[in-house]
Amino acid sequence: MPADFAHAQPKKPTAPEDTLASKIKCQDFQKNSDGKWISSPNTRIGKIDFGTYTFGVGEVDIGGADLATVLNRKCVAR
Repeated sequence: MPADFAHAQPKKPTAPEDTLASKIKCQDFQKNSDGKWISSPNTRIGKIDFGTYTFGVGEVDIGGADLATVLNRKCVAR
């Protein structure tokens, strides 16, 4: 097996990412052409209200998980 083969495999989600993914409704978020996500009005994740909020990778951490990373894994194919 080539040395860089391991680097080509996608990173497995962490436990906090799995937990966050179970709380997200993909229909509450839309991915913009610039790669950022925007939440719909009245979006809630647990006790957190988002309103209409635009964010990218590394900008919103919920319980140790990056929200945009989780959305990219769970919702990008929609």
